[in-house]
Amino acid sequence: MPLSRRDLLKGAKAATGNVLVCIFQRGAADGLNCLVPYGDPGYYARRTRIAIPPPGQSGGALDLNGFFGLNPAAASMRTLYDAGRLALVHAAGVPHGTRSHFDAQARVEEGIAAGLALDTGWIGRHLAATASAADRPFRATSLSGAVPTSLLGAPDPLAVSEIDAFGLGDLGGTPYQDTLAALFRESVPYAGTAQTALAAMDELAAADPGQFMPANGAEYPPGEAGSKLLQTAQLIKADLGVEVVCLDLGGWDHHENENNYLPTSLGGLADALLAFDTDLGAQMERVTVIAMTEFGRRVGDNASNGTDHGTGSLFYALGGGVAGGQIAGPWPGLADAQLASGEDLAITTDTRGLLAQCLERRLGNADALGLFPSYTPATVPELFV
Repeated sequence: MPLSRRDLLKGAKAATGNVLVCIFQRGAADGLNCLVPYGDPGYYARRTRIAIPPPGQSGGALDLNGFFGLNPAAASMRTLYDAGRLALVHAAGVPHGTRSHFDAQARVEEGIAAGLALDTGWIGRHLAATASAADRPFRATSLSGAVPTSLLGAPDPLAVSEIDAFGLGDLGGTPYQDTLAALFRESVPYAGTAQTALAAMDELAAADPGQFMPANGAEYPPGEAGSKLLQTAQLIKADLGVEVVCLDLGGWDHHENENNYLPTSLGGLADALLAFDTDLGAQMERVTVIAMTEFGRRVGDNASNGTDHGTGSLFYALGGGVAGGQIAGPWPGLADAQLASGEDLAITTDTRGLLAQCLERRLGNADALGLFPSYTPATVPELFV
C-alpha cells in the first residue's frame, strides 16, 4: 500500500544514534550491466556488443534469483546479498526528464522532479529539521572535499578531503589558530562555519581516527571507494557524533568501451562495501549505506561499445535495518512496448520514496515525506526496518 504521510508520522522516533552513509555514483551508472536482467530476452536483443553473458558461460553474470545476476566484477556484493545484508532496487530513479548530468544530479540531490526549484538538498533539510544544541561538528560530513548539493541547508556541514590532512598543518596550535578562533567568535560572515571547522579540528585531533585500523580481517581495495569507506569507518569508530557521511565516486559515465571500464568502478565499490561491512562488524547494525546515481543508461548499446544517457538505474542499500537478500521493486521489462521513450529502462520505483522511508526508519525523522515537496507518495519496496 502507498506510504502515506500519516504512516510516517505514526512511526516517528526520536534521534536514533544511527548513521547514514550516502554514496553518489557520479556519471550515471549503467544499472543494466551491474545487475544483469539475463532472464529478459530484450536485454540480449538490444545489447549486441556489451551484454554480460548469462550465468554458466565464460564471464557470465553471478546468478541471484534465476532472473537477475550480478556483473562478475561485483562478486563481493553477492557475498553481502547472500548474507541478507544487501538489497537492490532495479528501475529506480527520480523522474526528472533530463539527460544532462548537471541538471539530473541537482534534482536527485535536491529530491525534486521537474517543475520546482530549491536551494537545499534532501539530507540538508532533514538535518536542519532535526538539529539540536547537542550536535557535534562531524554530524554532517562530506568526504569529497566539497559540500554536495544533497547537504545544502544543513547547519554547518563539514567538507573534508582526507581526514588525516584536515587541519591547519604546521600552523595548528600556534597563535595563528588562536587568532582565527578569536576573529570568528564575533558576528562576522561565515563565523558559524569557521567555528565549526575549528571545533572539528580540535575534536579530530583528540579522537585520532587514524588509530582505528581495519578490523575482523577487512581488506579495503586500493582506489577511491576503498579510501573513502575506510575513512568513514574510522570516523564512526572514533565516536565523533557522525549522523550522515556523503561520498562521491566518479568514473561511471561509460560512452565508450564500457566493459573495459565498468569492472574497475563496480569492482572497487563492491570490494569496498564488503570491507566496510566486515570492518565495522557489530557496529554495522546502526549504520546504513545507500548508493544511487543521477540516471541510468539506454537499454541499447552504442557503436562505441558503450551506452548513452537513459533513465532508470540501480539503487543499493546495505547494513543495519536493511531488509537484505532481495531484489525489490517491479521490473518494467525490456520489450519495445515496455521501454520509456522507446529506448530507456522505465522507472518503476521513485527513489524519493526510498529516501523518505530511510530517513523515517533509520534516522527517526517524523516528517520525512515533507522533505520532498514535489513527491506524490506512492508504493515503494519495504527496504528499511
